Amino acid sequence: MEPIYRALAECSCKALTVTLLDLPWNHQCYDGYYTMIERVKKADGTWAFDYTVFDEYVEFGRKCGLGRDIHCYSMCPWGYRVTWKDESGKSYRVKMLPGTPEFEDYWGAFLVDFAKHLKKKGWFNDTYIAMDERGPDEVRKIVNLIQAKAPGLKVAACGKTKPSLFADIQIENFCLGFIHLRDHFLSELKPRREKGFITTFYVCGSALTPNTFMFSHPAEGFYLGAYPVMIGFDGFLRWAANSWPKDPYVDASYKTEKSWVNGDVYLIYPNAELSPRLIALRAGVVAAEKMRILADEAKKKGELADETLKYLAGPYYYRDAIRGFGKQKPCAVDFVEFRRMVEEFVNSDR
Repeated sequence: MEPIYRALAECSCKALTVTLLDLPWNHQCYDGYYTMIERVKKADGTWAFDYTVFDEYVEFGRKCGLGRDIHCYSMCPWGYRVTWKDESGKSYRVKMLPGTPEFEDYWGAFLVDFAKHLKKKGWFNDTYIAMDERGPDEVRKIVNLIQAKAPGLKVAACGKTKPSLFADIQIENFCLGFIHLRDHFLSELKPRREKGFITTFYVCGSALTPNTFMFSHPAEGFYLGAYPVMIGFDGFLRWAANSWPKDPYVDASYKTEKSWVNGDVYLIYPNAELSPRLIALRAGVVAAEKMRILADEAKKKGELADETLKYLAGPYYYRDAIRGFGKQKPCAVDFVEFRRMVEEFVNSDR
C-alpha cells in the first residue's frame, strides 16, 4: 500500500478516508470497507471503543504524505445501517435514523469518546465527520448531535445542492457535484473562504464530460485539475482512486451489483503505476498550483489576479463543458485548447 499512497500524495491528494463502521457505502466495490474502530456494547448498555486499527491507519497515511484532512465515513451510511458487537462477539447490523433515541445513543457515546481520543492524538482539528449526498434535514440532525457531544469537531459533505441551503448548518468542507454547479453557487465561494472553510467540486459516473474515464480525452483530466482554482474553488474530488475491478491490468470494466463506467473507480494501478488519466489530472493540478502562486504574487503588486484567472477561464465555462461546448457531443478540441491556453499562461515570462 505504501507505494500507492505515496504516489497519490505526490499527485496532491490530501484527504485520508477512514471508516467508522462496516460498509458505509454498502458493498459497491469488489473490496468491502469494514470498520477501523471496533465497538462493543456491554451488558450494562455502555459502549467500549478500540481505536487500534484507526490509529495505525492514520499514522501510516500521514507517513505516506496523506491525511492533512481525515475524513470519517460516516454517520449517515447507506440505509443508515450501523454495526457493533456485544461482549460475546456477536455482530449486529441495525437501521437507525437521525433524530431517534437509538441513533443518539449509538453515536452520542461514540462522539464523546472519539473527540477525547482525537485530542489526545493531536488530530482533532484535522478530522471531519464526512457525509455523502444527504439533504439538509438529515445533515442538520447529525450536525446538531455532533455539536452537542463533540463541540468543534468539523463536518465534510458532498452534495447536490448549494451550501446556502444548509445555511443554519456549519459545514467546514463542502464539495458539490460538477453537474450541479450554478453561478449562484460560485457567489458563495469567497464568503466561505473568508470563514476558513474549504469548498471543492467533484465528478463521478454522473458526468460523461469532462471526466477521467478510459474513453475521456486526457485534456479533460487537465481541465478538471486546473479549472477549480481559476473560478475560486479550493480543489477537486474524484471518486475513486483505487477501487479496482477484478483485473485492472486487463479489463477496466466494473461489474458488481453496480456497473460503473470503465475507468470510473480507479486512477492508479495496484503496482502504484499512474494511469495516463491520473497523469493528465496531475498536470492540471500542477498548473493550478502555478496559477495560485502567480495570483499571490500579483496581489502583492496590487493587480487583479482573481479577475485575470476568471477571464482566462471564461471561454471554457463549466456549463458549456458539460454540454460539450454547444456541440451535440463533447468536443476534445475545446479541452485541448484550454490546456494550451493555461500552459502558455503559466509558462510565459512576466
